[in-house]
Amino acid sequence: MVDKKLTERALEAIKSGGQARVDELWRSLGVSRTTIHKSLKVLLRDGKIARVGRAPLVFYVYINGDIQVNKPKEELPAKISKILEDTYLYVTPLGEVLSGEVGFSRWVEDIKQTNQYNFLVREYVKTRSEADSYRNRYGYINATSRIKGIYSDLKLERVYYLDFYSLPKYGKTRLGQLVLFAKQAQKFSLIDEIVPILKTAAMNIIKRKRIDAVSFIPPTVPRKVQLQKELEKRLDLKLPVVELKKAYLGDIPVAQKTLSKLEERVKNASGSIYLKDINKKYRNILLIDDEVGSGATFQETARKMLDTGVAKKVFGLAIVGSYKGFDVIKEI
Repeated sequence: MVDKKLTERALEAIKSGGQARVDELWRSLGVSRTTIHKSLKVLLRDGKIARVGRAPLVFYVYINGDIQVNKPKEELPAKISKILEDTYLYVTPLGEVLSGEVGFSRWVEDIKQTNQYNFLVREYVKTRSEADSYRNRYGYINATSRIKGIYSDLKLERVYYLDFYSLPKYGKTRLGQLVLFAKQAQKFSLIDEIVPILKTAAMNIIKRKRIDAVSFIPPTVPRKVQLQKELEKRLDLKLPVVELKKAYLGDIPVAQKTLSKLEERVKNASGSIYLKDINKKYRNILLIDDEVGSGATFQETARKMLDTGVAKKVFGLAIVGSYKGFDVIKEI
C-alpha cells in the first residue's frame, strides 16, 4: 500500500527544490528507502516527475506531466501503425529515444499540435512514401544523378544513400537521428542499430560492383568513440581497407557542415583528405561515409584515389544524404 500523504510530501519536496535524490528524500521525510521508492514509482507513473541520470547519480525532477504522451484521438489503421513503428524515431529535448506511435505522439505534443495528430500522421506517411519511391530494388537510394547535378566531372561511378537525413516538415529520419546521436552521444546501442542496415547494403554493392577494397571517410571532430571507426570494425567486410587520413594546413580542423559555399567545401575536402599508402592498387573501391550533403568529400577523395592510381573506379555509400534535389531527379 502506498501512503498518499507521503507521496504528496515527496512531490512537494521535489517541486520545491526542482530536483531530489532518494538519499535526500528518505532523510528529510523520515521514512525508509523502500517506502520512498514506492512513492516515486507512483509519481513516475502519473507523469509528475521524471528520473534522470544513471546510478549512482540519479535525480528525480518535477515535470507535472510535461512529457506525458497524448494518445491519438482515433485508433490508427494497422498499416499506418506499422509504418510509424518501422520508420519513425524521435529524440526529445530531454534525450528520450522514442519510436513508432509513442515517438510521433510526443513530437506532435512538443510542437503543440495535438489536435492535428491524425492529420499529421497521415501526411507523414505520405511524405515517407514519396521519399521511399526513390529506393531501388535493393532497398537503398541511388543519388548519382543528384551529385552529378552538382559536379559535372563527377569522379564516382555511383553514389548511394541508405536513407535521407531529413524529410520536409518532419525533420530527421530514423537513420538521420541514429547517425546524429550515435556521433554526438557516442552511444554503442545506437551504432548497433545502424550496422546491420549498412552491412546489408554494403555487401550487396560489393557483390554487384565487384568491389575489391573499401575505405572509410575519417572523422573531423575528435571524439572518444568515432562512428566511422566503429563501423569499420563492426562491419567486418573481409576486404582490404584503403586508409585515409585527415590533416590540416592550419591549426583548426574545419568540419564540412560549417561551410556554406560549395567552393569552400571542395577546397576543405581537397586540402584535408590524404591517402596513407598510394602504392597499393585496386580496381573498384567502395567509399563509405556517415552522411553526405554537397558530396564534396566523396568527390575530392575519389579524385585523389583516381589520380594516384589507387583505384580505377570509386563507388560511394552514405548512411544518410540530403533530400534536396530529388524532386528534380524524379521529373527527368
